[in-house]
Amino acid sequence: MQIATTRFGALEIQAEQIIHMPSGIIGFPDQRKYVLLEQKKGSPFLWLQSVDNGALAFVLINPLLFKPDYKVEIAPEDAEDLGLKNGGNEAQIMAIVNILNRGEDGKPTAITANLLGPIVINPQKRLAKQIVLYDGKYSYRHPIPLTKN
Repeated sequence: MQIATTRFGALEIQAEQIIHMPSGIIGFPDQRKYVLLEQKKGSPFLWLQSVDNGALAFVLINPLLFKPDYKVEIAPEDAEDLGLKNGGNEAQIMAIVNILNRGEDGKPTAITANLLGPIVINPQKRLAKQIVLYDGKYSYRHPIPLTKN
């Protein structure tokens, strides 16, 4: 199937690439089908592109890359919604990235990740859910250190 996107143009995707988010993402409850796209080879960032709204895409990152002690306790009802077993050990945890500032060259000078509302993905079942962590240990604006290229 082909989808039209504003960032990537027309994309050819397979039905088995689609990740279903029955509850959507906070602020976008009606957008329930997404596909994961690589930012570029070797980049830690991925795009979560909406299948039904070509203008809607989120940048994601694995939070363990910059916060190795990050831990998400998946509630039993969330694990059930996602078809997770083994306490959710098979889940892929991603954080939505926010670019706060850009320099004159257009490159980001400050970026953060939402560790308070991670995206939990069951890669085998192609199901995902944004969950909110209520324990107060994490922020929705956790700084991601920038590296110079």
